[in-house]
Amino acid sequence: MTKGWQSLQLSPLIDIGILQILAVVCVVAIGVFTVFRLRGIIWRGAVMVLVLLTLLAPQFADQDREKLSDIVLVLVDRTASQQIGDRPAQTDETIKNLRDRFADNEDIELRFEDVTGDTDTRMFAAIDRLLGGIPRERLGGVMMITDGQVHDVPASLDLGAPLHVLITGHEDEHDRRLQIRHSADYGIVGKNAEFMVEAIDHDLAKGTPIAVRMLLEDGSEEEIALPANEQYRVSIPVPHAGPVLAELRMDEIEGETDQTNNRLILETTGVRDRLRVLLLSGEPHPGERAWRNLLRADPGVDLVHFTILRPPEKGDDTPINELALIPFPIRDLFEVRLRQFDLIIFDRYQMRGVLPGYYLEKVADYVRWGGAALVVAGPEYLGPDGLSSTVLNDLMPAVATGRIIEQPFVPRVNDAGRLHPVTAAIAGSPNTPPKWGRWYRQLETTISDPDAMTLMTGADNAPILTLQRVEEGRVAMLSSDQMWLWQRGHDGGGPVAELLRRLSHWLMKEPALDENTITTVRSADGDSLILTWRKIGANPDMASVLNPETGAQVNAPFERQADQTWQAVVPMAERGLIRVSARDQNDRTQSALHVDRDILTAETRNTNSTPDILSSLVAQNDGYIGRIEDGLPDFRQIPKDRIRHGLNWAGLIETESYRTIVGGITNLLPIPLIALLVGAICLVGWRVESK
Repeated sequence: MTKGWQSLQLSPLIDIGILQILAVVCVVAIGVFTVFRLRGIIWRGAVMVLVLLTLLAPQFADQDREKLSDIVLVLVDRTASQQIGDRPAQTDETIKNLRDRFADNEDIELRFEDVTGDTDTRMFAAIDRLLGGIPRERLGGVMMITDGQVHDVPASLDLGAPLHVLITGHEDEHDRRLQIRHSADYGIVGKNAEFMVEAIDHDLAKGTPIAVRMLLEDGSEEEIALPANEQYRVSIPVPHAGPVLAELRMDEIEGETDQTNNRLILETTGVRDRLRVLLLSGEPHPGERAWRNLLRADPGVDLVHFTILRPPEKGDDTPINELALIPFPIRDLFEVRLRQFDLIIFDRYQMRGVLPGYYLEKVADYVRWGGAALVVAGPEYLGPDGLSSTVLNDLMPAVATGRIIEQPFVPRVNDAGRLHPVTAAIAGSPNTPPKWGRWYRQLETTISDPDAMTLMTGADNAPILTLQRVEEGRVAMLSSDQMWLWQRGHDGGGPVAELLRRLSHWLMKEPALDENTITTVRSADGDSLILTWRKIGANPDMASVLNPETGAQVNAPFERQADQTWQAVVPMAERGLIRVSARDQNDRTQSALHVDRDILTAETRNTNSTPDILSSLVAQNDGYIGRIEDGLPDFRQIPKDRIRHGLNWAGLIETESYRTIVGGITNLLPIPLIALLVGAICLVGWRVESK
């Protein structure tokens, strides 16, 4: 507390604007009295001045000034990398020393703030937040206790106070690690995706080979040699659309600060260069336009469409150019280019001698190899030239009974269809099915294989849309040729575009539309994997996870959930790329991969303690930076315009911030005294002027 003093201040009794007007009026009045030489000018002027001064209310205020403490922010790094080795102990010991050092110094107020985070260290975001809550004129300095691995370092910073950094860890730390320098966000299916990877080990000469294992999705393992401290191109195959994963693992060495960054997840998304669809229409009809418009509207699809206008044995004199016909390239399509197509659609197709049965056998082999076929069946399916008497019929998930149902009906999504991604989006709720338009013709079929899935039914609850996997390929059958009625809006129409798009993309193996998918997440405690199986068909039986470290298999049972999915919790604390599988009660298995993407975060990418990252900002703010293992600096209070650090000392600004405490107030012109004085002046003036 500084010694008290008195200060003169004014506390007007009325608004200052009104007081100014009164002063002007008084000056004008005195001027008028003077010009016209009126009597009593002195007495009147004295009264006016006294009244104006009284209204100004001059006062003497007794004041004391109290010194405010200087605020020093101390940010303590408590992130994941700060838990390595003896860094927590170094941090706690440093905090204790700082508290002891300033315990008896009332001029300095230390404010500690823990900065936490599992994936990165954001010290400067914390500084911005804290500076918003304190008067900047009281800031004496900012300290950081950290390993130096800070991930939100700005290009420049002006605190107006010194920035001192105390580095934990040890100078001789060693951490070899794998790091992606350039990733491949997308890869073309059937080709390789290329990544630029660097194996960093500063104890090895540049280019020294380091053995690294690469684990691929199919369970195979390759060993490659990466040159130390150099970027190297690593390729992984892209066998399918959707997420494609691989993992690199580098052997650990003794004394590493952290081993998690010896692993690296390579992840890309497989995309098909172009989806190629062959659409074969047996004759012109309204339904073929629905398929053509849908597939041509998709920029990722190349459509090849043929409509058989007349069989080759038919002869007439009509010129070919007037019919707009071209020779049907049978050999080119079904021998040379067949496997280039992702989907073949037979839309009300009839043989008619155009396509020999030999080529349909090639189509069957194409499907089993991994292709896809869709049959849109009308009455011609049962005719003598129909597909029901060909080898293609053996692939279909439904068998025609020979009956054609011709009556009004509304297609409906059944219970299995409500779960399947192809139809789940259009199913509506069970209690309030969507209002779709009616169809009038359907081919009666029955399910031919227990693995076939019926998603929609029509008249007499007969299957109208059935799907099935055939070895590596997929097939589907639409048992009606009336879908075009929805496109025309008949009787209110229906979701024809959405249904056909989802159906065709399921056949072309779009991962997002897979009906039997296993998703995995890490449990909250990190010690287990939670497997969720969206399953249609036989109930799941057992979940299995292969330990990537020991090769041991861990099993757990599935349980049905409220949303009709199945869930299993498998104990598995190991992290990385983990192969999971599930078996149903028919002994069929489904495989998937779990990846812990947080293995390599900003916190674990480099765990060596270092002053290099923060040294530039410390220099900008004239601060001290040093390792705690070398001893703490001597902290001193310094004037604002002095040097703020030295080799073994760190300065904290003495801010000269004060708080004023107002004591008693003495009025110089008390109103009772002024009233008596004005009365006395008036009396004296009257006596003098009356003589």
